[in-house]
This record gives sequence, structure tokens and C-alpha cells, in this order.
Amino acid sequence: MATQTQHSPNSSSSGESSLVDPRAPRFGQGVTATLSLAGVGTQRPALVYAVALVLGVAVLSRWRVDPYALVWRYLLIPIVGNPSEREPAPPHRFAKLLGAIGTIVASGFLLGGYSLPGFAVAAVVGLLAALGAVTGICLGCRMYRQVSFFRRHGIV
Repeated sequence: MATQTQHSPNSSSSGESSLVDPRAPRFGQGVTATLSLAGVGTQRPALVYAVALVLGVAVLSRWRVDPYALVWRYLLIPIVGNPSEREPAPPHRFAKLLGAIGTIVASGFLLGGYSLPGFAVAAVVGLLAALGAVTGICLGCRMYRQVSFFRRHGIV
């Protein structure tokens, strides 16, 4: 049975579509953290909506249209250079999915007039993204590995 490979904007040109430049997800986490926390700090829902839109587009397009990855590949790679190593993309995609869900939930609360829970969820997303961007500790990536462990052992 033949499998199709899907090329994401930050995948290598040699067909390794499941590998990414490890700096790219950290860049995206930094932008997510900055916009989410700025939205919370200034009480501007539009910043939370912007993050939800960017992450939602990436998820809904199945990573074909990932604004963060496009900016990384076409604007930043020429400046910082190609990566010396790559790492698996699925854990980062799972983390981005969780971020999209969180910001969409936050946006729903904010649009519904529930600013306290909306900004609280946005703050959690922003803080977790900041943790990943600053320290490299990606909790969504770690959750992905745990889910994979349970799936391999037939628990889920």
C-alpha cells in the first residue's frame, strides 16, 4: 500500500515531511505567547482571536497553510540559516492543536461576553507557549508522547 507524503513549509526538501527545524515550533510558541499574553494584559480580545485564527488555519489545513511555519521558512531561515538537526513534527503538531483548541475556547468565551474565563484560558495558553518558547519544555509535546505510549500498549 502506497503512502502519501505531505510537505509542510518547515519540512526538509528531501521528503522527510515528519521532521521540522526545532527552532520553528519555538518561534511559533513565542509569537503565540506574546500575542495571547498581550491580549490578556491589555484586555484586547482581538489578539486572542488572531492567535486562534492562525492556529486554527494550520490545523484545519492539515499543516499545509501554517502561517508561523511560512514566516519561519521564508523570512527567518534566510537570516538564521538552515538547521543542523531536525526533530519529529507530530508532537509539535499535537501541541499546536491543543493551542488552537485553547484559543478557540477562549475566543468563544470572549465572544459570548464571558471575559474572565476567556482571558483565563488565553492566559493559560500564553503561559504554556511561553514555557515552550523560553525553556524548550513543550507540555503538549510531552502529552503527545504519553498518548502514544498508551496507544502502543492498547490502553486507548
